Amino acid sequence: MHYVRIGKRALNLDSIAYCEVQAWQDEMSVKVYFAGSANNTPLVFGEGEAKELWKYLEYIAEKPV
Repeated sequence: MHYVRIGKRALNLDSIAYCEVQAWQDEMSVKVYFAGSANNTPLVFGEGEAKELWKYLEYIAEKPV
């Protein structure tokens, strides 16, 4: 399992189905959808946490395996 701590939350990156980024002028939010979630309601991160999470996800995506 791969956990990352963002703000007061800890996310299991293995359970994420996909992420959706919404950026307006100088603000952004990240919606995280989890696999196996019955109602598939996204977890939404606001400004500071969204930037931190997205920066980490981009780092992981570019990291060679």
